Amino acid sequence: MGLDHGILLESGTNEFEIVEFVIKAERSFHFCINVAKVREVIRFPEVIHVPDAHEAVVGTANIRQNLVPIIDLAHWLGLNKKVDYKDCKVIVTYFNNMSNGFLVDEVVRIHRINWADIKDYSAITDFKMVESVLGVINIQGRMIQLLDFESIVAEINPQTKLINSAIDMSLKEDREGFKIFIAEDSPVIRRLLLQNLTRAGYTVRAFDNGALLLNALEKELPHLIVTDLEMPVTSGDFVIRKVRESIPIAALPIIVFSSMQSEENERKMHALGANKFIGKPELSLLVSIVDEYLIKR
Repeated sequence: MGLDHGILLESGTNEFEIVEFVIKAERSFHFCINVAKVREVIRFPEVIHVPDAHEAVVGTANIRQNLVPIIDLAHWLGLNKKVDYKDCKVIVTYFNNMSNGFLVDEVVRIHRINWADIKDYSAITDFKMVESVLGVINIQGRMIQLLDFESIVAEINPQTKLINSAIDMSLKEDREGFKIFIAEDSPVIRRLLLQNLTRAGYTVRAFDNGALLLNALEKELPHLIVTDLEMPVTSGDFVIRKVRESIPIAALPIIVFSSMQSEENERKMHALGANKFIGKPELSLLVSIVDEYLIKR
């Protein structure tokens, strides 16, 4: 089952599409993932065991000439499930410039939703998987949990984690006086962005989502914006569209910092008015790119 990414929604509408899927354990758990991160859904493939791999990694499979890690999502989430993979489906994803396969029991359907439809996970009583859940969506009475696949992959493969980057401190005085707004829903990534840009010499305000950033723009203008794309309440592409409705490209540079780097997404964000697209986890590039827009031009 392949997904046609050519029919995805128009960018900047604050809508997106999710793939709903089920893991059957002591009960059926409904989860979802952003369609933009999914390449295809396949049957359980032939898998080769990988020594010393994370315990949630079943092995690797050759999928379209690529070796792809196959991850037991139920095991990762700590769900009480019998280990029988032959009837499982595999959701093959691509983000952070790498492919992964996630074992699930059933793929239900694709839904179109608004980022504002995502509710805080603390609004429901099951806290079992709170660290892996970004939010909850109520669709026809089903509580569907939006999983944080980036954090899952980062724990399984530490090479994908963001780390503090080397910074050219000789430019620190030149950076002083420039203000940057950041919109990023991940507390870990938001803290790293804030630390690195502040250490470099910039004045930084960080927001949990795009709506808070847009509200702040009504009171003051920064010299540059850094935004993620996937965020509850208001997404990054919606932020770009709203900013560009009143502020031209030359007046306020916008840098997208997202795991969903692809030629298609870069083209869409540039069409909306973004100046630059940096793929996670390339944090080392961020300060130098900001320097190019603020102190070297």
